[in-house]
Amino acid sequence: MTRRLAKLAWASPCSAVGLVFAAVVLLLGGRARPAGGTLEVTFRDSEAALGRLARSLQFRAITLGHVIIAATGQELDGLRAHERVHVQQYERWGIAFFVAYAASSLWQLLRGRRAYWDNHFEIEARSRSAGPRGGSRSA
Repeated sequence: MTRRLAKLAWASPCSAVGLVFAAVVLLLGGRARPAGGTLEVTFRDSEAALGRLARSLQFRAITLGHVIIAATGQELDGLRAHERVHVQQYERWGIAFFVAYAASSLWQLLRGRRAYWDNHFEIEARSRSAGPRGGSRSA
């Protein structure tokens, strides 16, 4: 229990940022529910009901500390394992995760690679969330 509380506290500055974004989604008609030590927030339940703002986002899900925000509930179902790996990364890195993630993306760009797909943290999340056929889903 103490270890769990320590992880929550360590990632709490990032979760606070996530709560701010979650509040915006909720004000726009989104939904939230606690799940497995996280707060899962979705814009809408289906793509048909998804607003223009959510459709314009460059990502389908994002994790900020213990807050997971996804475009739809269906997409969250498909991306949950991937996003939970990011939760664990926040628990390891704390607030430094913001800098480490950005630095990894920048490093990939400087090497002529793709900032998102070749980011160390995304590779880890894809690898650890791979499905039974060896494939993985990505945010």
